Amino acid sequence: MVVTTLSINVEWSRANRSLVMDVFSFLDLLSIVGPPRKADGGGVVHEHVDFDLFSFVQASGVEVFVRSSLSGLFLVDLHDMVTCVIMYDMGGVRRRIGGVYVPPDTKKLGWLACEATWDDCDFLMGDFNAKHDDWNMDSRTGRKNAISDSRSLWLTQFCDRKGLRVHSPAGCTFRNISAIDLIVGRLNMKVSYNGKAGLEHVAVVARLEIDVPTDMVRRRPAWRNVPASDCDDILEHVDSGSDVEMWLRLRSAVDALPRAGRNVRLVPLLEPRLTTHSF
Repeated sequence: MVVTTLSINVEWSRANRSLVMDVFSFLDLLSIVGPPRKADGGGVVHEHVDFDLFSFVQASGVEVFVRSSLSGLFLVDLHDMVTCVIMYDMGGVRRRIGGVYVPPDTKKLGWLACEATWDDCDFLMGDFNAKHDDWNMDSRTGRKNAISDSRSLWLTQFCDRKGLRVHSPAGCTFRNISAIDLIVGRLNMKVSYNGKAGLEHVAVVARLEIDVPTDMVRRRPAWRNVPASDCDDILEHVDSGSDVEMWLRLRSAVDALPRAGRNVRLVPLLEPRLTTHSF
């Protein structure tokens, strides 16, 4: 299954975050860098019909939203002030995505602390505040900017040690000034930089192949090929026993039906939200 993930710096703005989630509502995993905060560092609630807040740490520079129907594909590995690492499976191997915000005043000790959280990541995406002449391209002239700072040198050294590479943008990612929003990874993946939201930072977008558990996404039943007698058997399970028992029986009965062909799209099989009512 292909999942598309995004990272973008919304500069602590609630309006910018809302705009991003509306403009990129077709994506699956959103790493929001510089999320809006309350005065005490707490999070600002955002409710979206398609996404759930997947991971948040007070005063962190990153928060993560996941499409509600896909939240079962991911696990939070760690989340601190600058990085949120999300785990998923690909090809039977556990992989790690790191959403990153490195503050512009980060010194060597702070950078080393960041690296400690990135060690096991297959790729990182976010705002590194790292300017390097290898990936800082002047959007107006098409020439490289002859500028490198300490964080960019530390980043290239980290990549060399870990066998990673920076997927260089074609131009500036921040205010037509510099390229500081980056994807760093060892995986072969489709990467793009998207300014569709119109913010001062562009969005960093990547497409991933992710293993999907068979009990989470299944093919639609081939209803046209289901005998009427089988439908009657399914209906017998309605209003039988408790809500949970009824759901388990219905699910078992539907699972036994013939599946549609491979040309039919995959659909999520969601667990029902069962509630108890008292009158």
